[in-house]
Amino acid sequence: MDMFSRGAVKWAAMGFLAVIGTFWALSAIFPRPVAVGMMAALRMSAGLEAKSVVTRVGEVAYLEGGEGPTIVLLHGIYARKEHWIDLTRELTDRYHVIAPDLPGFGDNPVLGDGAYSYAHQADRLVQFLDAMKVDDFHLAGNSMGGQLTGMLARRLPDRVRSIAFIGSAARVASPLRSDMERALSQGHAPLVVKTEDDFHARMDWLFPHAPYIPGPVTAVWAADEAGRAEANKRIWQEVGASSSPRLDALAPSLTQPALIIWCREDRVFHFSGAAVLSHLLPNDELVELSDCGHVPMLDKPQESGRTYRDFLDRLQPN
Repeated sequence: MDMFSRGAVKWAAMGFLAVIGTFWALSAIFPRPVAVGMMAALRMSAGLEAKSVVTRVGEVAYLEGGEGPTIVLLHGIYARKEHWIDLTRELTDRYHVIAPDLPGFGDNPVLGDGAYSYAHQADRLVQFLDAMKVDDFHLAGNSMGGQLTGMLARRLPDRVRSIAFIGSAARVASPLRSDMERALSQGHAPLVVKTEDDFHARMDWLFPHAPYIPGPVTAVWAADEAGRAEANKRIWQEVGASSSPRLDALAPSLTQPALIIWCREDRVFHFSGAAVLSHLLPNDELVELSDCGHVPMLDKPQESGRTYRDFLDRLQPN
């Protein structure tokens, strides 16, 4: 390599390091704009767009991308639509994906007293689907979103083509108690965030190995959730006090093809609940994953996404 070429490489490397240094300096001073830019880049790389739609209960934010049969993805309590981004990379080349922030969560405003019961959440989801003119779709949910998946499949049997529980679903009685159930019995609710430290501590409950989330994004999410501390406590109480039929009571009546993906290391709902739900569903496939926790679309997105895609592909007409 001649002197000119070596010099060009040197200056290119120095320029790259300068850009990186400037970026991280900006992220420390302006974390929110940097986080917004990062999430926009991640969405674009997965073929998704951030949108919103006006419903009878207000504006609802959602992600959308891909073409083909429609899939609707429902996140869990205190979660958000962006948690599905990496999983959707396995889907958007063949399927039309919609991932909403459930009303009252994520980028949507906090709702008032009594708004978070499962019955009210299901009503708002139907209003969202109607506003989106989604009449025929596959439905998947995680945790609280799993309970809502069962409720909507029962309520809209002619519209919901299949159901999937990606990660453990709420309201399934497991033979063995989970770590979270033991904590709750001692008066500790590990998923309820009151401070930014609580947000980071919750990661240990959700994952055996925390997935990589860019620092500015984590900082913004932690600050936003800590800012909803009082609402978080109320939401937990309202969801827990819901009188709607539990998923394990609904399951025998859900005749749609069903997929269960449940991680062995889940500390929130014990892995023994997977066999219970599988036994109750009349038309299901159970896939057990290892080395992942309560939210496999974050710590095992490729494996979870491919498993779900394979399930959906088998349902499509030849």
